[in-house]
Amino acid sequence: MAAVVWGAVVAVETAAALVAAVVDPVEEAQVEAGKSPIVAAIAAAERGTTGEIRVHLSKRRWDPDPFARAQKIFAQLGMYRTNQRNAVLLYVNLRKRKFAIIGDEGIHQAVGGRYWQELSNALRDDLHSTHLENALALAVRTIGLTLARFFPAALEASNPDELTNEITED
Repeated sequence: MAAVVWGAVVAVETAAALVAAVVDPVEEAQVEAGKSPIVAAIAAAERGTTGEIRVHLSKRRWDPDPFARAQKIFAQLGMYRTNQRNAVLLYVNLRKRKFAIIGDEGIHQAVGGRYWQELSNALRDDLHSTHLENALALAVRTIGLTLARFFPAALEASNPDELTNEITED
């Protein structure tokens, strides 16, 4: 399912493979300890672009609408404040086994709705075939390549991080 709200695009998918990822205590401990390859993937992906990528992991039981929750997190993290409106949020509810991808209006205007659906399908497939961290890191790298294509960082200019690369949780 994809929808456009406030110029942002979201893709919401159910991912049954998240069950295996949630019960892997080593992987969950690594994510919680901040030793995740996801953070490294975010930093690497953002080197070539002015865009910003964030990942939010939720363990909320009562989250009937991951789209609405992702929108709220997007706003709480101030992701709409990037200069070119080119921030992307990957929201994953581990308990509900659903995720949402929200792109701000700048990146959405550049890539269109089909891109978000294809990215969502790829992430869903990766969640079925690999660990949660690997699937999210791959999605982050894919988003980074797309952001670099449409919002490249100038070679001679500095490229400050507008948002932190850390994974947020609730």
